[in-house]
Amino acid sequence: MTAPIIARVDRARIGGRWVTDAVVELSETGMRLVPPDEAPERVRRHVQGVLMPPITDAHVHLGLAEAGVAAPSALGRVLDLGWAPEALPGLSAAARGAHRGLDVRVAGPFHAAVGGYPSMREWAPPGAVVELADASDAARAIRAHSAAGASVIKVALNAEDGPVPDDALLAAIVAETHEVGLLLVAHVQGPGQAERALLAGVDVLAHAPWTERLSDDLIAAAAASQTWVSTLAMHGRDGDDIAFARATDNLARFAANGGAVAYGTDLGNGITHFDLDPNELAALRQAGIEGTALVDALLCEWLLLPGPTVTRLPADVIDDESTIEHLHRAGPLPVTWFDMEDA
Repeated sequence: MTAPIIARVDRARIGGRWVTDAVVELSETGMRLVPPDEAPERVRRHVQGVLMPPITDAHVHLGLAEAGVAAPSALGRVLDLGWAPEALPGLSAAARGAHRGLDVRVAGPFHAAVGGYPSMREWAPPGAVVELADASDAARAIRAHSAAGASVIKVALNAEDGPVPDDALLAAIVAETHEVGLLLVAHVQGPGQAERALLAGVDVLAHAPWTERLSDDLIAAAAASQTWVSTLAMHGRDGDDIAFARATDNLARFAANGGAVAYGTDLGNGITHFDLDPNELAALRQAGIEGTALVDALLCEWLLLPGPTVTRLPADVIDDESTIEHLHRAGPLPVTWFDMEDA
């Protein structure tokens, strides 16, 4: 697309708030409200209904999911949180080809200690894990994946399944990730790992912590600086009621303290179909995340920069509850689609 599209819309959700009868600019960097003094006298396009950022699953694994299977989906954006970098372009292209307008973001590989999770897992293909011995390894790897287009960097802190980076190496991973301007996402598993991630400055947890009940003080501190991706329903798929209860309790207190929650399913782990998971939505509601908070989790605006995809809903969507009601019937649209919508 060579130039932004200026359109008048019935309703739009921009920056976490609803705007009625707005003039917006649609471009490859997303959607923004046009200030009154910048609005053209005649807007050539009118978009009926509601425009909003893309519905996002912030934790998928394209190599384990049905990336290339065409099927209706409400998802407009996905974030792959760990796979072999050389396979990701093909997987991303297949996903975009099968799902019109899908915006695919990637983290690249897992970064782990030597011998750390998931290097010994059968599902992790060669190249999916970069084993780091020291800070210089971390700097080289993170700079390379940032240059290759990673949207975030992923580190594994799974003390239940192998060694994890020590404090010095974790600090180096955090510092280098922030130096290249990206957020650091951590898989935390095992006693004390969520606290280590927080103290080191990790920005995002890939799962709501489930291996221990975190203290109220730790939850409050995390809520002030971190985003947590939910992935609650994966414990139900595993039949682990104790893990589900811990994760739900931790996430509920995190959200109640104002923590940013992102909808994520760990797509590929027990489910493979590209769409909203009703079990994850139900689990989020069980954690007290509903209404505006649930819509915010689905849009994930604070975690990923805007891109060339929006979600379009019917004109009778007037609030957060009606948004949720219509999501399963909505699909993403590439912004360039609006080039054909001249009024």
